[in-house]
Amino acid sequence: MRNLNILLCFLIIIFISSCSKDDDGDMEKIVEMTIYPETGIGGFLFSTDVYGEFLLFSESDNQEKRILTNGGNIYANLNYEKGYEYKIEARKTFLKNPPQDGSSINFEFIKTLSKEKAITQNSEQQFEMEVGPTKVGFISLLEDGIQQALFVKESGEDYKKPLLNIEGFDYEEGYTYRLNVEKIIQAEPYSVKYVLIDIISQE
Repeated sequence: MRNLNILLCFLIIIFISSCSKDDDGDMEKIVEMTIYPETGIGGFLFSTDVYGEFLLFSESDNQEKRILTNGGNIYANLNYEKGYEYKIEARKTFLKNPPQDGSSINFEFIKTLSKEKAITQNSEQQFEMEVGPTKVGFISLLEDGIQQALFVKESGEDYKKPLLNIEGFDYEEGYTYRLNVEKIIQAEPYSVKYVLIDIISQE
């Protein structure tokens, strides 16, 4: 137990010494981040029916994949293309006085270390999908403004997400659908589309 406490203290000292304080008392450190070839979906704090598309990332010392909601500087400077995996260097700031409705951590882009094509082969996958009775607002990563999107749940997934279009599907609001769909990923140029195979039920 004593050895564990010593090790813990040592790790804390290393962490503190690797950070620096700015004039506001915020703690900063330089980190390496992985930006993934596909994006993620997240909600907004004060809205229950508007969703956004965000970059997916992890850090070299934290391999958990998360959506990047606190890195506006990275969005502005990375020149992101779907289908590519990026390694970047960023400044991670632990805010002493974070905004009331914001994160206590912020990321700022420093430079791109590498950019590699990650999705190199076309693929097709068939599965069932549930489509909800009302549409939701959706803010795309690469387009401005709020668009209306289907609210869907793919079989095997835990959460619903917005989806702009299913080719061949004539949606009528007020009904819950169960569909057979095909997801087609094209590697070059990168694109993802959903195509209706058949309607299982409409209630």
